[in-house]
Amino acid sequence: MTQNNIRVILILLAVLVLGGVYMYVYKPNTDDKNAIDDEISTLQSRYDELKAQEVHRDEYVALTKEYNEKFDEAIEIFPATLDQEISVMFMKGIEKDQGNLRMDIQTVGLGEEERFYTLGGSNVSVESESDEGEEVVANADGSYECYRATFPISYKGSYEGIKDLIDYIMAYKYRMNVTSLNIAYDVTNNEYNGTITLNAYCVKGGDREADKVTTDVSNGVSNIFLGGSGAAAPASTGSTSNVTANSNDIKITLNNAANDAGDGVVVTLGNEELSYGDNDVATLDIKIEDKDGKKMATVSLNGKDVEMDVNGDSIGIYVDSSERVDSGDKNGLKLNVSNDTDVAVDIKVEGDDSSLPRFSVGSKGGTVRVN
Repeated sequence: MTQNNIRVILILLAVLVLGGVYMYVYKPNTDDKNAIDDEISTLQSRYDELKAQEVHRDEYVALTKEYNEKFDEAIEIFPATLDQEISVMFMKGIEKDQGNLRMDIQTVGLGEEERFYTLGGSNVSVESESDEGEEVVANADGSYECYRATFPISYKGSYEGIKDLIDYIMAYKYRMNVTSLNIAYDVTNNEYNGTITLNAYCVKGGDREADKVTTDVSNGVSNIFLGGSGAAAPASTGSTSNVTANSNDIKITLNNAANDAGDGVVVTLGNEELSYGDNDVATLDIKIEDKDGKKMATVSLNGKDVEMDVNGDSIGIYVDSSERVDSGDKNGLKLNVSNDTDVAVDIKVEGDDSSLPRFSVGSKGGTVRVN
C-alpha cells in the first residue's frame, strides 16, 4: 500500500469519526441544551408571572374564601335531597282550616327526581399564612348535581286559602316555583277547587347533608272504636236528650250573616260570648284536657279563647241554627273537638237547613254524640 493510499484512508477515518461525534455526541447535546433553554425560558416566564401575583396572594386567598362562602350561601336555598318524607311535611304545611282561610289538599303526586344540571368544578386548595402565622386554607368543593321533581296537587278551599298557598310557597325556606295553577269556583258551596303544579329542586354534592324530618305523631288511642284527634268521625251514639235550649253548657246560634240583630255566629258560655260576623264558614275548636286535677275545656273562635270548668261526665252543646235566606247566605260553623279525657260531648242541633246545613262536625277526639 502506497503512502498516498494510507493518507487517504486516514483522512476518511477522521471524517467518519468527526461525523460520528457530531451525530451522536454534539447534536444530541445541542438539542438537549436548546430544549432545556426553551424550558428555562418558559419556566422563567411562569415564575415572573407568579412572582408578580405573589404580591396579591393575600387578596386572592381572601377573594377565594369570599366566593366560596357566596357559593355556599347560594345553594342554601336548595335542600340536599328531595326525600318523600320532607315533601310530605311540606304538603302538611299547606293545609289550613282557619275561618275564611281554608285549604284542603285532595291528592298529591310525589314526582320522581331527575337530574337536569351539573355544577362542574375541581377540588382546589389554597394555602397561606395569616398575620399571626396560622395556616389558612380555602377550599372549593367539586361538582354538584342539580335535581328537580314535579308535584301535581289537587285542592279545594277558599279564595284566601289559595292566596295563602301561594304566599306559603314563595316564603318557603327552599326554592320552588309554580308551573301551572287552575282555579274553578263552586257557587253552591262557596269554595274554590282546582290543580296546582309545583317544581321542587335540590343540589347534591360536597358535604351537604339531608334535612332531618321531625314528626310529632302520637301512637295509640284510649278507645280504638272512636279513634284519636282528627280520626274519622264515629257514628252518632248515645243520647243527647238532656241538651236543650235552656239546659246546656255551650249554646251556638247560627243565622244569616246579613241579619240586623248581630253576628251570624254567636257562641255563649255562661257569661262569656264569642262571635263571628263574616259571611263564610267559621271554625270552632274545643279542647278538653286535665289541668291540675281538674277537667277544663278551651273554646276557640276567631282568634279568641275562653276556658271553662267541666263539671260532670259530659258537656252539652245546643246549636240553634236557621234556614238559608238565599244563595248568597254562606255563613256557618264547623266544630272540631279534641278530647283527651273520658268526658262525653253531647251536641243537639235544631232548626238547621236540611239541604245546606250551617253546622257541621269536623275532627273528633273522644266521645262525641250528635243529634
